Amino acid sequence: MKRLLFLLTMLVLSVNVQASDADDYEAGKEIFEFRCADTCHQIPAAQSLKPKQWRIVLNTMQKRMERAGMSRLTEQELDQLLHYLTSER
Repeated sequence: MKRLLFLLTMLVLSVNVQASDADDYEAGKEIFEFRCADTCHQIPAAQSLKPKQWRIVLNTMQKRMERAGMSRLTEQELDQLLHYLTSER
């Protein structure tokens, strides 16, 4: 069930639609929770790093995902995730 929800979420997120900031924020949050927390590890606090630091971490995670046989995030997903991680709360 968890895997099905993950796949459905990824399908929905892969639709190339111009989204508002709120939509990007929510999409980024879902990616963070499903692709990071549920799949690999505990998630750190979004406020723990600065935007440039998050970009480095996300690039590193992309490489690790690829080595583990997982699909990389799309550029849109990366942008949404970075938006979530660096938004003022």
